[in-house]
Amino acid sequence: MVKNSVILLLAFASAFLPRVLDAVGFPSVVNFAHFVFIPLAGIFTFLQIRSKIRVQMALELLTALLILLAIVIFSALLNKAGVVNVFLDYMLRAEWFIFLLAMISITPTEKSLRRLRFWFLSFAFINIFFAFVQKFILRWGEGQPAAGDFITGVFLGQGAGCDVSSGVSIIFAIYYFTSSKKSPLWIRIAVAVFAIIHLFIADAKSHLLVFLVALILVMLTKLKLTNKSITLFLKYLVLAILFLGGIHLASQTVAPSLLAFSREDQMQDGLDLKFSIFSIVTSHYQSPLNLLFGLGPGHTVGRLGGWILRDYASLLEPLGVTKFPASQEAWDAVWSTWIGPRSRLWSPFFGWAGIWGDWGLFGLAAFIYVMFVAWRRFCVDDACRVILMSVAVFGFIFTQMEEPGYVISVAAILGLRWQEVQLTKRSRDRQLQLIYNSNPQLELN
Repeated sequence: MVKNSVILLLAFASAFLPRVLDAVGFPSVVNFAHFVFIPLAGIFTFLQIRSKIRVQMALELLTALLILLAIVIFSALLNKAGVVNVFLDYMLRAEWFIFLLAMISITPTEKSLRRLRFWFLSFAFINIFFAFVQKFILRWGEGQPAAGDFITGVFLGQGAGCDVSSGVSIIFAIYYFTSSKKSPLWIRIAVAVFAIIHLFIADAKSHLLVFLVALILVMLTKLKLTNKSITLFLKYLVLAILFLGGIHLASQTVAPSLLAFSREDQMQDGLDLKFSIFSIVTSHYQSPLNLLFGLGPGHTVGRLGGWILRDYASLLEPLGVTKFPASQEAWDAVWSTWIGPRSRLWSPFFGWAGIWGDWGLFGLAAFIYVMFVAWRRFCVDDACRVILMSVAVFGFIFTQMEEPGYVISVAAILGLRWQEVQLTKRSRDRQLQLIYNSNPQLELN
């Protein structure tokens, strides 16, 4: 019988490496393989749960996902969207939670969990290795005005590959630095340095601001009137100030374009373009139900409506996908401005707008609830919370929260860290039980 850890690795690889497989000659349908492998992995592992506590936690996440699916289906019926639209749009935004469900459904031994961790980290290091080869050996994009956009790691030929690739490196570096307590400090620092170098050569320096905002938001959740909470808040405040100081120093030295967006003229034009999506979407409302359930899956500015339906038209149109004019109108708005083609920061194609546009306020609320369940149940430390919060922050910028390579990496880290904590608890409980068995007069706490 195939081991659960192998199934999870195959599912992860299907989302992490399809661009590499595509580049070496596999048919383009390989880019959709994760839409099959990840749900199957989720169902297979969920059906094998034996622990009552795990069943309860998994059911809470599964219930939230089913509520979200029901809203997406109703939105599709209301707006006459295709069945394929429903499947792809839902999976683009929810499959990483399904992968998280698969991750928390297994009960690994220490050996199998260590093996799973090794392979996840190996994928991350391969991504960094690809990026360094592209930059320093192949010299991709050299002499181009936006050379960093060519440094995509394993996410070859992908429009936002540079952002996804560097983002993956950063979150794995955060995980490795905070969780690998037994590794020498210099190795943990080296991994962090390589990830930061990757970020700079990929010209994704705005990620520094994303993770700073994520850190500040996590810091705000610590605001409680207790001595311990105040102390922790102050520690995070100092860290945030140092982080901000580093960003300012970088903008004055090695990365002068880092804070270019803060110019008043650019900000005004950028905000006008970004907020134009709200008037574009609402101009197509035909009833109050559109406010609640949107214009239909894949019909506005998510990754499906913005790119996939266009790039894979020959593959998807025979399957009955539907399109909607709001997507093209958003592209027209981008190309009608000087800033639209030059900066993803001000794009009207961004995650939260896509969810609201496609699924309405009810869909937006349901998606936030799914994220809340993941936050409350499976973020076992502040590193996990910062990583999960980064997805929410990216959702205000571009479509990174719909990029499988990034969000499924986030799910892998959350699930891996949760499993490590559970394994530590089980080990401690066994030790306490042994102590109690040898001396029954002791009380177990």
